Amino acid sequence: MRRRMLMCALLVAVSLPAVQVGAAGASLPAAFVHDQVWVIPRIGGRELRFFTDTGGGWNAISRAQVEALGLTIIDQDGGADGAVALIDFPVFDAGHELPTPPKYFMDGRLLVVDASKIPRSDGLLGGRWFADGIWEFDYPRQKLRRLRSAAGRVDPADRLTLGFQVDASGRRSTHFPSMRITVDGEDLDMLIDSGATATLTKVSGAVFGLPAGTDIGTSFIEHEVFERWHQRHPDWRVLDRADRKSSQERRMIEVPRITVAGHSVGPVWFAEQPSGAFQKYMATMMDRPTWGALGGSALKYFCVVIDYAAAAAWFHHPAAE
Repeated sequence: MRRRMLMCALLVAVSLPAVQVGAAGASLPAAFVHDQVWVIPRIGGRELRFFTDTGGGWNAISRAQVEALGLTIIDQDGGADGAVALIDFPVFDAGHELPTPPKYFMDGRLLVVDASKIPRSDGLLGGRWFADGIWEFDYPRQKLRRLRSAAGRVDPADRLTLGFQVDASGRRSTHFPSMRITVDGEDLDMLIDSGATATLTKVSGAVFGLPAGTDIGTSFIEHEVFERWHQRHPDWRVLDRADRKSSQERRMIEVPRITVAGHSVGPVWFAEQPSGAFQKYMATMMDRPTWGALGGSALKYFCVVIDYAAAAAWFHHPAAE
């Protein structure tokens, strides 16, 4: 959920068949930076950096890169939001490819946006890029793979059932996966969000040992739960003015342990979100209201396999072996 879609019309799923990916079962050109996951394909030897965001709604590329690469822009009627610029999903260099997204969102194309919409990246790949696939996010080994099958790579004991919003016909809409974790004895529904981001301030940068302005993978929690944790556990570390969001600087809390698929891991940092950010706003795009998002600050402990078609995820904790 690093950046939300600007055009509501593009949130509507179109009933078109999905494309089979030729790179299934292969490792992707990826980099894990500050608990965030980037893919780094090449076109004509030129390296591109796409931010991956399972909690993001759109697939996009910067106009500057489109122009530099000489890619053909397709203008398409965007409905109430006017015309939008798209490109066909690029043909990448051999050995540096990315799987193509399903066709039912923007016909598998990329939205062309100004660089200001996706700062510090060349593009963004959201939930509809991951949709229908089987993905292995191996945070400890810093590998991202598209799998043909989860069989043989997962332990049934690590399995969690995922929830997805569907429309009246039973088709999935946004492809945002919900799941349940336990914190302080309380079950909480959460979004799996590889793109959950905190932008460090001087205060938090000193704690993380990184310069102010650095983006890191974090997890999100709504104000109500943040306050409950803070009141019950005054010893849990809280940083004021820790996550810069536009003109705001929000708090962050360090939770000693959380439980995911029976595994207790921690510490995990959560950035405070306004009341209703998930219970109301994100609830319109998910199968249920959630209290926040599980991002890199928690996912970093796991090798996570997400099978979108099977609505299941497996959280393997290598340190528990």
